[in-house]
Amino acid sequence: MLTGMEGFKHVKREGTEYQVKQYLSLQHIIVIAWLLISIAVIISTSYLKTGIIMLIFSLLLTIVSFMPPKVCFDPVSKCLTILNRGLNRRKFTYDLNDFEGFELQTMYIGFIPLGCYLYGSFKNVTHFKRPVISQSFSKKTMQEVVNELEDLNVKPNATPI
Repeated sequence: MLTGMEGFKHVKREGTEYQVKQYLSLQHIIVIAWLLISIAVIISTSYLKTGIIMLIFSLLLTIVSFMPPKVCFDPVSKCLTILNRGLNRRKFTYDLNDFEGFELQTMYIGFIPLGCYLYGSFKNVTHFKRPVISQSFSKKTMQEVVNELEDLNVKPNATPI
């Protein structure tokens, strides 16, 4: 088990909680592309109104997309807290006693990876409502996040036979 902050690369300590870092993923790249396209439309074409509308919508998407949720594990109180920021401000708390494990899911188009998502699986939480712990383009980064969280004793409960 790691002790202290020097061993953690993807998890930041805040009091008794550990916040999981969030990384750039596909949705961020799409929003940046729309922002750049709208600026190009405003600057290089005569469609000023269209460009302004595209810019406003892409700025709204940027505000929503670049405010990732705050994901904190608290090994002392044995809970996972997800605080959504932006327009949909909600706080979800999951009991780590119901924790079943982590699941890495990589999205592909053909053989091109689009992103890797780290989910937390809990009892009594459906497959569609499981929390996203972090996301990245790199599966290696997400595996390192899993390893650090396991070092914090955020492990699935073993059921005795």
